[in-house]
Amino acid sequence: MSKHKLITLFLVIAIAFGAFGLASAQDTTELSLWVFVDRHGLYMQNAADRWNEAHPDQPIEIIYEQIDYTQMHDNLLASLLVGMGAPDLADVEIKKFATFTKGDIQFLPLNEVIDPYREDIIESRLAPYTANGNNYGIDYHLGAFVMYYNTGILEEAGVDVDSIKTWDDYIAAGQQVTRDTDGDGEIDVYMASIEVTDIFSAYALMLMNGGGTYSADGEIILESEANVEALQLLQDMVHVHGIARPASGGGHHSPDHFIDLVEGRIASLWMPQWYMTRYPDNMSSELADVAVVRPMPVFEEGGYTTTMGGGTGTAITNQIDPDKIALAAEFLAFAKLTYDANVLLWTDLGFDPMRLDVYDDDALLITMDDFSGEMPFIHIKAGLGNVAPEFTGPFYPEMATIFQTTGLYDLIENQMEPAEVLANAAEELRAMGAEF
Repeated sequence: MSKHKLITLFLVIAIAFGAFGLASAQDTTELSLWVFVDRHGLYMQNAADRWNEAHPDQPIEIIYEQIDYTQMHDNLLASLLVGMGAPDLADVEIKKFATFTKGDIQFLPLNEVIDPYREDIIESRLAPYTANGNNYGIDYHLGAFVMYYNTGILEEAGVDVDSIKTWDDYIAAGQQVTRDTDGDGEIDVYMASIEVTDIFSAYALMLMNGGGTYSADGEIILESEANVEALQLLQDMVHVHGIARPASGGGHHSPDHFIDLVEGRIASLWMPQWYMTRYPDNMSSELADVAVVRPMPVFEEGGYTTTMGGGTGTAITNQIDPDKIALAAEFLAFAKLTYDANVLLWTDLGFDPMRLDVYDDDALLITMDDFSGEMPFIHIKAGLGNVAPEFTGPFYPEMATIFQTTGLYDLIENQMEPAEVLANAAEELRAMGAEF
């Protein structure tokens, strides 16, 4: 073969390989994603890398944009209303999700890709992102409520943390724990702190007692007897049993509240599992030696053992290229519902998985220095026997705002009757157009 022909052959081969490479690059499906938490975007990019290893013939690239919480939800709502400018995928926080289910829903149903996993996951976690029988979002975690105890305070008062099974047990233990330790006539150690500027303390009890804002059928049940009983219990802990007080600063994320925990003024509280991440960030090494996680107390044997709090569902918008829909949906299930994904939700994000079968995985069964050297997931799993669902509905965001601004303050600070607090909230929702 002549030198000229050899060069020509190499050029043809080079062009062919270049064209093949270009074609491969064009075959990569780009999916845009809006998030308000940067770690969520990074997690999804890592999930895309894992997808590409498992599906080399269907490569994808996640291009995410992290936007401020309020601005992102406002921008998303606006772009969906005008019919342009929305991303392919969007993270929507649980208190905001119901806003997007009013009127014409512009997210795509995910039922078909979720169906193969329903037997493996705690399906009640899908409830907040469900409307008209369709699942429109998949969360990053379960967000199960657990108890956080300071065993140093409990043991000093003669209380065995593992003896607390019911709310009656909790109150009895609290009456031992709550006391004046320095003899100045004022109580300086309380069993619990109660949020009055956020809904977690109240809403956990409402849901675990069978209440909430909406039923599975989409009916508003705000004034139900179950909710009245739950709020009465919360109020009684403060004003009748005297074992609890409002959290310093109003909520469990207040810097003043963290100081109370570190300095031993609060013996326990209930929050979702993700609150575990607040301990290494905001607590002292001394507290780490005595802090433990345990299942929630129950109202009665056979009742709900926990419920869920907080969350972010990833949805597919109806502005996605139709050719990308099937692939985007399969990727979402791969990133959040598969076994490996649920392990990574813990190892990468520190969140409790939605699949019970991963709770015995070695990646979760680790001791944690921030929680007395225990294996918290043994106790978290123990509380997942009967998880109360949370149905959000179109006026759930407004309900949360009412509770955060006036409702819980009236309940705890003003000692208003629970039925009146709920009736006032219901009246406000009716004025906004909610149908009861």
